[in-house]
Amino acid sequence: MSLEEIEILKKNNQELQEIINNSWDGIGIIDKKTRLIYVNNAFMPILGFSKNELLNKEFTFFMQDRYKTPFSKLLEVDGKDKKYKAEIDIVCIRKDNVNVYLKTTISSMLNKPLFVINIKDITSQISTDEILDDYVLSMHFDLHLHITKISTAFLKLTEYKKSDIVGKPLKQIVHKDTDELIFENINKTLETLQEWSGLLKAVKNDGTSLWFNIKIKPMYNKYGDVIGYTSLVFDATKEINLNDESSLLQKQIDEAKEQIKQKDQLLIQQSKLSIMTETMQKLSHEWRQPLNIISLQAQKLEFEYSMGVTPDTDKTIKVLDKIKNEANELSKTIESFQSYLKPDTKKSLTTPKALIDKAIDIFKTNSKEELKIEKIYEENFSFFILEKYLIVVLVNILTNAKEQIIRNKIANALIEIKQYHLDNSLIIEISDNGGGIKDEILHKIFEPYFSTKEKKHGVGLGLYTSKLITNIKLGGVITASNSEFGATIKLSIPIEEEINR
Repeated sequence: MSLEEIEILKKNNQELQEIINNSWDGIGIIDKKTRLIYVNNAFMPILGFSKNELLNKEFTFFMQDRYKTPFSKLLEVDGKDKKYKAEIDIVCIRKDNVNVYLKTTISSMLNKPLFVINIKDITSQISTDEILDDYVLSMHFDLHLHITKISTAFLKLTEYKKSDIVGKPLKQIVHKDTDELIFENINKTLETLQEWSGLLKAVKNDGTSLWFNIKIKPMYNKYGDVIGYTSLVFDATKEINLNDESSLLQKQIDEAKEQIKQKDQLLIQQSKLSIMTETMQKLSHEWRQPLNIISLQAQKLEFEYSMGVTPDTDKTIKVLDKIKNEANELSKTIESFQSYLKPDTKKSLTTPKALIDKAIDIFKTNSKEELKIEKIYEENFSFFILEKYLIVVLVNILTNAKEQIIRNKIANALIEIKQYHLDNSLIIEISDNGGGIKDEILHKIFEPYFSTKEKKHGVGLGLYTSKLITNIKLGGVITASNSEFGATIKLSIPIEEEINR
């Protein structure tokens, strides 16, 4: 390397160091033991220590104890991973003993066993969230109206522990005096993508009652799908005269009846539009391939005749047979969709155990692999339902679970089916240990023509079809989530008539 090249390199390094030093973010270099080798100018005021006090100290020394191990684990990187990058939020203790919240990005350095850390002070953002958590009554729910998140302020008021109610239905904290029509009205409102607001009589952990003025509205992901519900809660106990409770409850029931009628009509219209849209999307997708084949075969014959080439009779018949077969496939597609959309009122009397056992038998008959299936029944009872449709959905979910387990080559494969009864609905959860669904596609698995497998010709019985059947035929809800070892598909199916409980 010439002297001129060396001077240019030195100048470039100096310019780079100048840029790093003047960065608003704290930038440092650490080794695998988190020892600080370099810090820029912005790093020091964030923690309140001087450069001499920081250098050669382990970065974990400045962290709260509970963050030390998770941070250190992020540095256990295979040396082959040249572009490793990770992010973690940590809490450090400044020199003045004040906690500082840091969003920390860790990047591996090329050809050196060192890491670059970039720290941003997010204390003000966290503080705002903590203030909201401490002083605002709020709850989040999943699509089944089960509580997924609850504020500290709500817990303080109701004297519950988080473990008492997270994962439980909203009904768990509502007073037994509340009529079922109120919950029906809430569900109908949310199904129509509207905000429900009103008074609910709740019950504290010690059994005493209180009144909430509550607003519940849908939460959406970036694709416009409803992923759950959020609520804002106000304590209205002091505003309500306890002597007026009975008249207030009756008024709620009367209003709920009228609102349910209106929302039923809206749901019917929304359902029709949704079904028409989804059906047209699916049909256009399913028809595209056979129509292309028909078009290509016809063009082939036309081209040969236009060139003065007369194809032999056998070849022409073969082409026409192919066109006829594709046309038959198109006809089958229409018939399949007609079966989904055609009204079907013939319900059969069954029990959860009988229904799930039938689905498992069909699944095992069609499966060559031996998988362990565990069944958990909360209780067995008789009810009327469109049995064949629910069995189709269950078999399809089991098949998807099996394929995920096989794809990931899971040893000791296990599928667990859990059934219970809640708010006049049959709940079935099917969980597997197949490694789960990637977060980036979790929201897509019920979309039309989305698949993680090789695409096949024909309608098939994918998760999209399962969603159609669950929503249209069974009037229920189907959702997917990840657990510690795999995925869980949850079905909530309303039971219109239930006997012998």
